[in-house]
Amino acid sequence: MNYQTYFDKVYGCWLGKCVCGSIGAPLEGCKQAFDYRFQPEFWRITEPNDDLELQILWLNVLEEIGLDFDSDDLAQAFLNHVPYNPGEYAYFKRNFRRGIHPPVSGSYNNHFYHQGMGCCIRAEIWACLAAGDPGLAGRICRLDGQIDHSEESVYSEAFIAAMEAAAFVEDDLQKLIDAGLAVIPPASRLARLIADTRRFCREEPDWRVVRERIIRDYGHPDCTNMFENIGITLTALLMGDGDMERTTMIALNSGFDTDCTCGIAGAVLGIIRGAEKLRKDYGMEDTGYVTNFELHRRSDRIEDLAADIARLTLEAERFWNRKLKVTEVPAGVEAFRLPTRKRDFRFEVEYRGMPVIAAGGEAECVLKIFNLSDRFREGVLTLTGSEAFRFEYEADVRIEAGGSAGIPVRVRHLEPHRILDGDLIRAEFGGTVFQFGFAAAVPWQVYGPFWGNFATVPQVKLGEESYLRHIPQGGFNNICTAIRNYHLNMRAGLDLVGLDEAALAAGTLELPPHGRVNAVDDLIPVDQAFGFQGPAVFYLVSEFVTKEDGKIGISIGRTSPLVFWLDGRELARAEFETYLTPENINLDPVDLPAGKHRAVFKVARQSDTTKLSINYKAAFRPGERMDAHVVGWEFLDGTE
Repeated sequence: MNYQTYFDKVYGCWLGKCVCGSIGAPLEGCKQAFDYRFQPEFWRITEPNDDLELQILWLNVLEEIGLDFDSDDLAQAFLNHVPYNPGEYAYFKRNFRRGIHPPVSGSYNNHFYHQGMGCCIRAEIWACLAAGDPGLAGRICRLDGQIDHSEESVYSEAFIAAMEAAAFVEDDLQKLIDAGLAVIPPASRLARLIADTRRFCREEPDWRVVRERIIRDYGHPDCTNMFENIGITLTALLMGDGDMERTTMIALNSGFDTDCTCGIAGAVLGIIRGAEKLRKDYGMEDTGYVTNFELHRRSDRIEDLAADIARLTLEAERFWNRKLKVTEVPAGVEAFRLPTRKRDFRFEVEYRGMPVIAAGGEAECVLKIFNLSDRFREGVLTLTGSEAFRFEYEADVRIEAGGSAGIPVRVRHLEPHRILDGDLIRAEFGGTVFQFGFAAAVPWQVYGPFWGNFATVPQVKLGEESYLRHIPQGGFNNICTAIRNYHLNMRAGLDLVGLDEAALAAGTLELPPHGRVNAVDDLIPVDQAFGFQGPAVFYLVSEFVTKEDGKIGISIGRTSPLVFWLDGRELARAEFETYLTPENINLDPVDLPAGKHRAVFKVARQSDTTKLSINYKAAFRPGERMDAHVVGWEFLDGTE
């Protein structure tokens, strides 16, 4: 491909990404259908967008490190430079600060957001560097996606990157979709969504009906969930007939994660058409781009960004992309000479089970050491950590040139009653240092179950009087329903008081807990505390120590009615059941002085199960514009 054609497509990619993404940005998160008609001034909307700026950050990483990067390099740049923490970004950051590395950093504890759109929105840079090679694009983008997402969402980035890479040499949309499908598992839910969306678009002439069918089969309450939004993006492309205005309006009017759906669709068509045709046919302009944080580029012009990526590709084609040869490069355009990082070893950690350790418990992992040199290496592996840890492993390590060694490690925690979250372990071999760790399992004391009947009957004279006649109909439709609920069910509500709640919240209750559970992530396993089934009230207590004064926010996820106290003060009360999210309740930040603290829940389980989670957040730390999940607290089991 001659340079002018290649650059025109790269420029078209980012022009479509930036301009169309900006059109969608004002409606991001609106989960309803709209009826906007295209207006020429839409092309001049300029909004900051994480879809773009994270990829600019990746470009900076490539320019600083070279193409021999790994997921840890991207993760460290993300942690160091990105000042906001929505959804999956925050879960990744907390995991990485605990020493939990990709790919586990993207999946552990990330129950709600792990299939978000925050992954596939970052596909364009990999597509441009792997132009014409969708298989390569699908492989390299996984290093990106797995830092803060799990399988299906990582597939979505591979799918989009492969589609866009193929678009450099193919303009048939159906063939582009096939190229994307070729890099993801055919049995995946994403592959089924793609097949269904293609079928819906063949069967229905109205994109609104297609949208309804997608939501019916793949919908999710989170506006950023990947499945519904990938379906919307494909619908816009398939029913937009290759027209940028119509395609963008279908994506915009479909709602949900509109900056992402508009931006991806715009990037795909931008590669196919190229920037010159976008300007000529639609009057699109280089509006420049706006970012939420300083990214240190030479300008804010989209054309300059495209030129920098094109220069990088001239180098990448020698290192990565053997299917692309850029010819007729103008004399004034030089390949970006990437640095070559010199390192002898690289580490990875594979957890055996969840990346969690409990107070007084143990956990296992495998440390993998990769020999990047061209000679046989041997030496001693050393593991060091706090006094709470003891390690069992084989220290003598031998690795062939270009090979790797996997060293099983058993970690024992020696403090049975307290545990520090974020207690890092240091590994060193051959002068290379690697830090890893485990999340702390949080101990909870549990009281209960407490339950009530739907009625209270007197002690009748046996054989002379039936207790059934004393059961009132109450709020039930008839007496039969009232009697059967009395026989078959139990009642639980916040009005039911099982113990001295004020004393429990204040920490003065002398009654020992009825049970204990360890929360291996933010979800508290209430139902595991006892074998009791049915509605009931439970009380849960967690104690922790903070080292310094601070202001924290608290997010609570729940399905059941509850009350929450912190240090004896009631901070939250919810009277109804709901669908679990990590943020059913977000509390205003509260001052938290250094020292010991006590968190108490009262939960009124209404059926056979309840789901409950809590997450503490450092409120608006310097340099961060959204609260960050807390790491570094010590949790106690209540026996000291």
